[in-house]
Amino acid sequence: MKLRNARGFTLVELLVVIAIIGILVGLLLPAVQAAREAARRMSCSNNIRQVGLAYLNYESAYKKFPPGWGGPAPGGTGTDADPNVGRVGINRWSGLLMVLPQMEQQALYTQIFTQPYRNQINNQTLNGWLWPWDMWNGNYLPWRTQVANIRCPSDPGKMNPDATWFDDGSARTNYVMCYGDTTQDNHHAWHPAANRGMFQGRYQRRMSDAQDGTAYTLILGEVGTTPSQNLGWNAGKVRIQGSMAVSVSGMETGAGVRRCKMTAIADRYVPGTNMGGHWRGIRWGDGHPSFAGFSTVLPPNSASCNAGAGDWDWGIFSASSYHGSGVHVCFGDNNVRYIGNSVDAGDASRDPPLGIDGARSNLPSPYGAWGAMGSKDAGDNWDAASIE
Repeated sequence: MKLRNARGFTLVELLVVIAIIGILVGLLLPAVQAAREAARRMSCSNNIRQVGLAYLNYESAYKKFPPGWGGPAPGGTGTDADPNVGRVGINRWSGLLMVLPQMEQQALYTQIFTQPYRNQINNQTLNGWLWPWDMWNGNYLPWRTQVANIRCPSDPGKMNPDATWFDDGSARTNYVMCYGDTTQDNHHAWHPAANRGMFQGRYQRRMSDAQDGTAYTLILGEVGTTPSQNLGWNAGKVRIQGSMAVSVSGMETGAGVRRCKMTAIADRYVPGTNMGGHWRGIRWGDGHPSFAGFSTVLPPNSASCNAGAGDWDWGIFSASSYHGSGVHVCFGDNNVRYIGNSVDAGDASRDPPLGIDGARSNLPSPYGAWGAMGSKDAGDNWDAASIE
């Protein structure tokens, strides 16, 4: 009986097979990544819908939305609260904290709003309220508690669990409140008409305040957070997601709005731009628009700019995401849409409206369909076809 010699693969044949496998992997990987991002994007859409529903349930229970920021001041003094005019306390606690019970987070809500506070790990006791940037040397656990459904799965940014300071060590959110289409003093909370959005500091808006119609008025939008950690101010944070340009002058005019717009190209700030902290979406308990608000002045995934050098000032707070092509938003009827970067955003060279019943405060938004979505009562309903 003859035995046939067994013949193995030659080196050339083996290399050809490896090359073919490499080509196939190269062809399939983008499709797999696209499928994964589609799943993350769907989850992100569901999350913002649930957060929007929490705000609407709060409004249904109390007949008004929570303030953009407010709450009890540390020490209990200087709150300047006045229920006769609808003004709440002076703290910067975000409206997101106030809707925690509507998100099935009653235990966390109780932990924040009950005094005295006791650290469940080391039993240290705190008698008094904290500002949202006061980490109590890392011992105030609510600021470090990450609520899962306020995060978008596409966002790679993470809290640093070892940090005890207020930026890297705080939990984050990707879903923030709409502060409207104004710029100058849109952070202020001294006048009930400080801006044209559904939220502002220290005053609570009602559903009936959306005179353009709830289906035409935004309540929430998406922001991306920085992937940076332990970097401090003005270090390494060049992405529009999470970061802000600071000390940008003249944004109360169209020239200043365009100046802000030109600080970024695609998803990066222009080298040499004066950068601040990585504020957008971090410090989830802070309701200041630098952290927990967005404006409908520049289109999604544009630059964000602060008029001053710190996080407390006014400016342009753009929506952003890691989806690349746009952001999720939630309207007052809990309708969630995906708004593309190419949405009609009008003319950035036009002067923005002024809040506090100032010039142009009652005129249609100069920023197209995007600006109209952010303004609650300017009589400028947008055409749905403009964003499809």
